[in-house]
Amino acid sequence: MQVICLTVGLSVAPAATPKEIYQQAGPAVVFILAADNSQTGSVGTGSIIRNDGLVITNAHVFIKPGTTRLKKDVSVYLKPRRVTGNHKTDLSNRYRGRILAYDIPLDLALLQIEGVDRPLSRIEFADSTDVVVGDQVYAIGHPEQGGLWSLTTGVISAFRQNYGGVHGKNLFQTDASINRGNSGGPLLDTQGNMVGINSLIARKAADGLTITDVNYSIMSSVALNWLASIGYRFDTFRTAAAAPAAQGSGSPMDQQPLKAEPTPQTEPSPNPPEQPVEILPKPSEPVKSAPVPESPPKLETPPPPITPEKQLDSPPGSVPQQPTPEISPPADRKSSEAPGGGKILTQKKPYKMSKLLREMQEMEDMMEDMKGKIQRYKKSQ
Repeated sequence: MQVICLTVGLSVAPAATPKEIYQQAGPAVVFILAADNSQTGSVGTGSIIRNDGLVITNAHVFIKPGTTRLKKDVSVYLKPRRVTGNHKTDLSNRYRGRILAYDIPLDLALLQIEGVDRPLSRIEFADSTDVVVGDQVYAIGHPEQGGLWSLTTGVISAFRQNYGGVHGKNLFQTDASINRGNSGGPLLDTQGNMVGINSLIARKAADGLTITDVNYSIMSSVALNWLASIGYRFDTFRTAAAAPAAQGSGSPMDQQPLKAEPTPQTEPSPNPPEQPVEILPKPSEPVKSAPVPESPPKLETPPPPITPEKQLDSPPGSVPQQPTPEISPPADRKSSEAPGGGKILTQKKPYKMSKLLREMQEMEDMMEDMKGKIQRYKKSQ
């Protein structure tokens, strides 16, 4: 008797080097400036997820501190071919941004880059349910007092479910270096695909004790479910660690992140609404198209306002006697190498927010002056 054995192999691409990941994903990472006027604003990071300039980022980048109102003036800057550390040249590729939708409890926002005349690079989504503790990850963003389009590395440290009491807000904990300015940027796997959206950091406990290397990213499955609920669907790619993880010893349930509950999918709208859509847990009526208001409609039961300056970690069921860490969106870290974990891989080219905003305003004034001279010249001919 002849026995024939048939085996099916799972082909997984080899892990890319940090340099390859940066070259692949970097051009799809944008610098976001949200402001009310030319002198004040907040800086964040975003990921282009569609070639026409659709960007996913954090909602708190656009929310005014202590309110649920949006900062109406949004600028998006594309990555230059080479980052030099000169802000006037690195931030010369400017576009207007329009907020299509946002969800304050989930801390997610969808942004459209306007006036794009060519296909842009994009980042693909990875399946975050394949990720296990110990997986290598990378972050690209604009940490304050760090460099623009900085690359850092670390590992997945733990998982958090229903973070802050928000149902379905599942996070990765990572030691990849993340600071203020990284908000909304991508957390990438070893293929350069996005497994998470960087959102929070822990820096100080309630008793004043310093916390290091505790950073949080919203799982890509949470973002995908939210996008599907507002009419946007995207494919996902398996991470390189998915195949070997299935053969590992021990209970996989001890290492696997909890899957986000599926959200009913709807067909994408051919004409995105002009008004940014604030997603409520249970909307009472459909969203109507209207010009962007300065003050978007409030939640029926407003959650505690999430601001770029401070966010508190208060999950249900916490032990009272244990100190609760204070969670902030990316704050300063002066060391170029995090003790015991994440490392900064790109050359450090620090910037200060006040100086950066002043330089950007000087650039805007220069451009307006040039436009005026061109118009006067044309009229004189």
